[in-house]
Amino acid sequence: MPSPSPSYRPLREDVRDSIRERIIMGAHAPGSRLVERTIAAELGVSRIPVREALQSLVAEGFAVDRVTRGIAVRTYDPAEIAELAEVGAALERVLIGSMPLDEGGLARLCAVLEEAKSAIDADDVPAAVAANGRFHDVLATLGEGTIAHEVFATVAERRRWLLAQHSDPAPIHAEHVDLYEALAAGDRARAQQIAEDHAKTTVAHALRAREQQ
Repeated sequence: MPSPSPSYRPLREDVRDSIRERIIMGAHAPGSRLVERTIAAELGVSRIPVREALQSLVAEGFAVDRVTRGIAVRTYDPAEIAELAEVGAALERVLIGSMPLDEGGLARLCAVLEEAKSAIDADDVPAAVAANGRFHDVLATLGEGTIAHEVFATVAERRRWLLAQHSDPAPIHAEHVDLYEALAAGDRARAQQIAEDHAKTTVAHALRAREQQ
């Protein structure tokens, strides 16, 4: 049997990524059912890759299998939201302390900050929320090659969901600016403290969003 080409990617993985992105961006709300036939019709695929994708999302922690009631988007309670934020902040603290940082890395962070600011000024909340999330993505990529980055990858997608749980991007952006300025000044200790404090803001916004659902 011929082996698949290096570029081959199973359809179930594309379907999984699509559903996960919908969950992260709020198209599938916490607690809502993930119906195979509906998702298959929306994505233009059969139910088999959808079924496989949903099982993968259960394993990743994005969904729960309620057996007799089907698969639904996972709902995080306040303690779990706080724990997820604390884990992310702890890893980010280690990452900030160990990652190499040069003008190129700072420029990438600055570019995302400018994207967020432009979206906030245009009152484009979804774009601003997405840009705020990308700030952390870029920060993580600056630590590539470190153990912290390797570990960070295990919670990266769920943290993306957490970081998208806000509808007021301006204060989030302001804290990102503070973090960037500390890094640009070479004050890693201050940057680490800002990252820890920022986790508390993230939790507060996520809990507020949960109450409004």
